[in-house]
Amino acid sequence: MPERPTKIIIVAVLAAVVALVATLIAPHGPKLGEETTGDAALAEAVRRAAWPAAGHVGLAVALTENGSIRTAGLGTTRLRDGKPVDARTPFEFGSVIKTMTAMILADMAAKGEVSPRTTLAEILPRLRGTAVAAISLEELAGQRSGVPSIPSSFGIPALIAGETGGNPYRGRSPGDVIADAARAVPAGRGEIAYSNHGFALLGQALAARAGTTYEALLRERVLGPLGMRDTVLIADAARLPGERAHGHLTSGQEAVPWSSDGYAPTGAGGWSTAEDLARFVAATLAGRAPGASATTPRWKIAGDDFIGYGWRTTGGITWHDGSTGGFSSYVGLDRRTGRGVVVLGNSSASVGYIGLALLGKRTPAHGDMLLSQTPMIVITALALLAVARTAEVAARRRARRLLPLPDRLKLISMAWRGLVLLAAIWTLGAWNIVWPALWPVAAALLCAGVTMGALRAPRLPLARAPRPRLRWTTTTASLLLWTCAAAAVAIAWAGR
Repeated sequence: MPERPTKIIIVAVLAAVVALVATLIAPHGPKLGEETTGDAALAEAVRRAAWPAAGHVGLAVALTENGSIRTAGLGTTRLRDGKPVDARTPFEFGSVIKTMTAMILADMAAKGEVSPRTTLAEILPRLRGTAVAAISLEELAGQRSGVPSIPSSFGIPALIAGETGGNPYRGRSPGDVIADAARAVPAGRGEIAYSNHGFALLGQALAARAGTTYEALLRERVLGPLGMRDTVLIADAARLPGERAHGHLTSGQEAVPWSSDGYAPTGAGGWSTAEDLARFVAATLAGRAPGASATTPRWKIAGDDFIGYGWRTTGGITWHDGSTGGFSSYVGLDRRTGRGVVVLGNSSASVGYIGLALLGKRTPAHGDMLLSQTPMIVITALALLAVARTAEVAARRRARRLLPLPDRLKLISMAWRGLVLLAAIWTLGAWNIVWPALWPVAAALLCAGVTMGALRAPRLPLARAPRPRLRWTTTTASLLLWTCAAAAVAIAWAGR
């Protein structure tokens, strides 16, 4: 058989095998399933509001109005082989717990156990003499403390984990929260700036004043009085609720549940149900929840946007949202209409716009929402184009103007770059919008291009003239760059 047809057969067979394997492991863009439980009319209203390409997997919703509560579930607890979501399905509810932490402050202040102006140094001796010593509980609750949102002790692995579906707060204890605070350098104190660390510090300070743990304090002050039996804090992943929803990135990859004893007051490790949070919202709306005065707007952010203790009030809607590695949440209440809403989702796609729609408010058009996801869509598209370009250059048989044939060093660096790009966008690509089938196509193209280049490699120079030393330098730099990118992907997976 002639040499060239033989090479073509080899390339075709390898590309076909890679395409098959890549198809089996290809990303699957999340899509809200057709499953529906609970109130059919409410579920239909949610489907009308939900953007089909948002990347939702399952949604649990509750609407309270005039003392009655309606609930509905849509989609599934898991992208693959999940069960239908209902009002008793546990979800991570993230930063919504900040409202409860703030309400504990309001409750303790009303009972004279603390003053809103009590400082950290008065409660936590370890912080005396530090830069945060004079910060008050009220400043922490109003997001005006200047405490950085992410402590300086958080390394690159934790930051990467937070963006890629891992648990950035893993292993962080109450002592770690206080130790982080002792090292903190507040900036912009008195200005409103969201701080996760600030709220973790608030919760731990309140627990210290009460002589108990934050979990026990939350149960005593909020969960117990409101009958919220299904709301729990998870410091150990072994204690995860049964029949829970599984979190997902909008790439379709499952996320690791967050768990942390120290950062629980800010939203790490909190699980609840739409039914339980509906009790919380209804009681807060009626003013009978402990510390309900926390919802009172106290400081102006801009225009008709205000903040109280934890709670935001925008355009008359008092609300808070939450987002962990694979979950999104929203609670909102409108005192003018007597309506409150809870929306829980088990993907990183925002659910706040659904909550606003259920409250009868104008929500962003789907085109605007698509625009908000443009950066990730562009990154995904550029990565796919870069992989295709790598395949084309590797397979090239003739030099082009300004673009010579690759040498063996170039083939090595291009192959590595293509593999890293494929792995990165498999984890983080915007597959809720970009067609997922493009990933196995890109993998097959890369295989074909690199294979064709490898078959020609014996006839190619190791480092192309006229400056082979420069080729060694550029190849080494390229390999180092893409090895760092590969390490970031590996760190992301290790964080799971």
